[in-house]
Amino acid sequence: MNPARRRLLPAVPVLLGAALLLAAGAQPAAAHAGLVSTTPGERSSVETLPADVRLTFNETMNRPSYVTVKAPDGTLLAEGEATIDGADLVQQVDEDPGLAGTYRVDYRAISADGHPVEGAFEFDVTTGAEAPTGPVEKVTSSTAWWVTLVALPWLALGALLLLRRRRKVQA
Repeated sequence: MNPARRRLLPAVPVLLGAALLLAAGAQPAAAHAGLVSTTPGERSSVETLPADVRLTFNETMNRPSYVTVKAPDGTLLAEGEATIDGADLVQQVDEDPGLAGTYRVDYRAISADGHPVEGAFEFDVTTGAEAPTGPVEKVTSSTAWWVTLVALPWLALGALLLLRRRRKVQA
């Protein structure tokens, strides 16, 4: 075998592994349940707070399935196990605080195959009193952190191993 190819051979599994890690972090698992839609819609604006919040998934959901609804001032308006209607979770909102602003819905549900599905979304209510300002917890994606914490250390290790191998070959 050519000496140049022999030196590159150890890099192939490292590069393939890194590519696999990056691809896995970029896409959700297709075999598990996922959120299809919400009512009110994610990042939508409604005039008044609805009496309930509905989350629709791509498969039937099971118990326990929990949903919370928080007002712009952080008050918990709904908490507990949601009603399951096939692929829909429905959470009744206890009381309308009459506040305009961003409302946050957090959920954790069990899919038909037994895997947990969790997440959050926000919607705005346009009429009502202004909510007191304070720190706002925004919904963000964790994919970038996953890549940083998992894939980059593996890439760094692969680079170190390649450098070490080259030094040995040159010596």
